[in-house]
Amino acid sequence: MEPHRQQERLACLIVAHNLGDAVIQSMFLEQLVALGYARGYLVWTRPQVAFLFEKIPQCEVICSQFPVGTAKQMAGSAIFTFMNAVLRVRSRRPSVTIDLIGDLRDRLFARIAGTPRHLFIGWAEGHPFRRLIRNPFGVGAPFVTVPADIRNVYAAYGMMLQKLIPASNPTLLGHGVGLGRTRADRPLRVGLQPFASQACKLWPGENWRQLAQSLLARGDEVIAFGAPADLGALHTLFAHFGESVRLVTGSIPNFANQVAALDVMVGLDSFSVHMAQRQGVRSVMINAGNPPDLWAPPMGNTMANSGGCAFYPCYNVPKCEGSENEYACVKAVTPAQVLQAVQN
Repeated sequence: MEPHRQQERLACLIVAHNLGDAVIQSMFLEQLVALGYARGYLVWTRPQVAFLFEKIPQCEVICSQFPVGTAKQMAGSAIFTFMNAVLRVRSRRPSVTIDLIGDLRDRLFARIAGTPRHLFIGWAEGHPFRRLIRNPFGVGAPFVTVPADIRNVYAAYGMMLQKLIPASNPTLLGHGVGLGRTRADRPLRVGLQPFASQACKLWPGENWRQLAQSLLARGDEVIAFGAPADLGALHTLFAHFGESVRLVTGSIPNFANQVAALDVMVGLDSFSVHMAQRQGVRSVMINAGNPPDLWAPPMGNTMANSGGCAFYPCYNVPKCEGSENEYACVKAVTPAQVLQAVQN
């Protein structure tokens, strides 16, 4: 901690959106704690990702679902759990709240949390991230505004850290377990995660099978991952290979542990490549409708192609749906290109 900055008493990080956001924001918080920003930390987040924060020193986690993100899960008792979480956060009386999205709804969460100050990230006019959030009444007064030419989310969060602790020079490079390990003098252990929350992000099944075939022909070990509900789809996708492709489904904490043992993770524009970054593992991201540099992990290789689509990038709102050119961008990435990226 630099000598002239007073530590916050209790800083509350609001982590309300999708799984990938939570993974990146857990790296942000680890840096913030290491740099001594506050005496204590509170994270208000979804129960599915609580484990990302529970082992961070001086950090308490309060869980609920949120009425934002791809999977809101706010039906039934979840509303009461949300209100109970609000009361619990308010009872801790944080001295400051922080959010790394800059959406009106996150600012409302901070308001009902009752903190005297809310520090949030902002995005300059023309920044691609502004297409993914809602600010119908204006952007407010951000603590830091990311210029349009700093397009990558990891770099933007580094700016936020540096503004919070000016003497720091932070980077979000994960745990360094493998820290981008390159081609070893042995077969690679390659993870495949073929699922995403939106159909427009999915790579064709035949491409996954061609990639798996090429990896196995080289002698590499191939592990295919999915949620428990994906087990049937995984069996169907890789049935041709029998036990040559190992199928792994389970909890998100188990997935995190399994990823740490990989050499490379191949995934879509989803949380799997960000988990690889957190675990210090190289990744290959098969990008779909977002600008490829927006979510690119620092240790990753992002594969992107417009496929000739006139609407690219569509920011996850595919205007090509139902047309003969449907999802052309993600389909234009070839198994040979991905294989080459895995080798490098």
